[in-house]
Amino acid sequence: MERLNRSSNNINIASFWENYQLGKYNFDPVYQRRGDVWNDQKKSFLIDTVMKNFPMPPIFLHQHIDSETGKTIYEIIDGKQRLQSIVDFIKGEISLPNNYSEDTFGNESLNGINFKDLDKDHLAEAKKMFWRYCITIEYIDSEDPTIINNIFDRLNRNGEPLNSQELRKAKYHNSPFYMLIEDLNKTPFWQANLQKLGINRYDDIEFISELLLLILKNEVNDASSKDKLDGLYDIFCSENQSLVIKEQYEELKQKFQNITNILLGFNLNLAGYGIDSVSHLYGLWGFAWVLYQNGINTDLSEKLNVFYSDLRNRIFENESIKAYRSSMQANTKSKSYRIRRINSLLSYCGLSDYQI
Repeated sequence: MERLNRSSNNINIASFWENYQLGKYNFDPVYQRRGDVWNDQKKSFLIDTVMKNFPMPPIFLHQHIDSETGKTIYEIIDGKQRLQSIVDFIKGEISLPNNYSEDTFGNESLNGINFKDLDKDHLAEAKKMFWRYCITIEYIDSEDPTIINNIFDRLNRNGEPLNSQELRKAKYHNSPFYMLIEDLNKTPFWQANLQKLGINRYDDIEFISELLLLILKNEVNDASSKDKLDGLYDIFCSENQSLVIKEQYEELKQKFQNITNILLGFNLNLAGYGIDSVSHLYGLWGFAWVLYQNGINTDLSEKLNVFYSDLRNRIFENESIKAYRSSMQANTKSKSYRIRRINSLLSYCGLSDYQI
């Protein structure tokens, strides 16, 4: 019976910091989150844990030895936020909590202090204890990226939770489907209009994948639950679909850009009309997709501006505007409400024959 090859030991913060300065740690392997996720309060609480010598969960590292240079690099599978908190404290970017002294192990002299404060004579012992704090390390010995991704997935389903899209990235990041999504996310229009989403948590990537799935499936998809979107990722990251997407990669990019150009041609002030949320954007995308699929080149910008102006000003006399508004009341990512939104736009623009 095969078992995962792993080992463990303890290193103190002094050793970790020395290795960090030598560039021994890769904080951002492909399966990791973008940027920082913990806020300063969480980071400070981690330093509180260290200074009181409380235990923290083990750090999981993947040891990679360069066969040419012999240099060892450790990819952080799990524990990035904990290690980043330690680094930030040493660099003076965060401090201990102001209420550090509130429990039995606290000390008023350490309330709210930063790392430089530990240079003071009366805090010398506290600094020594900080450097000597032991971190438990689990080393994973495998060069199989599937195994590493699987471990990352398991650890983060049970520990500090990743959101659904972060887990999909960890699992599918090297698939043609996911690489295409990341390419499409660089489209200037979408970069500009998805800034309000949780960029660090890949919410923008998730939404772009929903737009791409409309092209790939040739139908509106239901994203009302993570399981439904997970199922679609499973399908389009499968071996057979990966080959298809790889062959059609440039064609799909061009189709995505063409539909985006149609949307741009509507000349809508998205923020001004209050329609820059993903629910409105998906409706507009679906509408533009129908126009593209049917070769409709009519200039509809004037009609659409009137439509959204009336919606903004709460003029609900038109049945199409009423239907659109009702699709925005709840469960806006469901297939039925997305279709209602798209069909409302088609009906208003005199294109009821093309409703889906």
